[in-house]
Amino acid sequence: VRPDAIAGAEAEVFAPCALGGAVNRAMRSRLRARVVAGAANNQLASPEDGVELHRDGVLYAPDYVINAGGLISVAQDILYRDEPYDRAAVKAAVAGIGHRLDTIFEASARGGRPPGQVADAMARECLAVRAVA
Repeated sequence: VRPDAIAGAEAEVFAPCALGGAVNRAMRSRLRARVVAGAANNQLASPEDGVELHRDGVLYAPDYVINAGGLISVAQDILYRDEPYDRAAVKAAVAGIGHRLDTIFEASARGGRPPGQVADAMARECLAVRAVA
């Protein structure tokens, strides 16, 4: 598939894995996949793209959730730097990413909000709890 034709390719999942901003208005008009889930950071050119994907019935896995493994590993290094690296704890936390995505998708479906908005609200809530603690 030519790079300029990827969005219009017959596929179940569109997985942007390189450049940010790959999901934008022009690309959305050609998108045939029903799921957007990739490894690139900042996949959406704007938050409105997430709203439009949701409106079009395309399931978007927020990039910072689906890609949380690296952050989880770095957090283990930083938060517990005086202790041996706990590979089992990291693996357990990474294994929970799928459950977190399920929670986001379920809340999105229940509330009629795009998954990105749900994930952002969950992240803000988590950070607020941590800031108070």
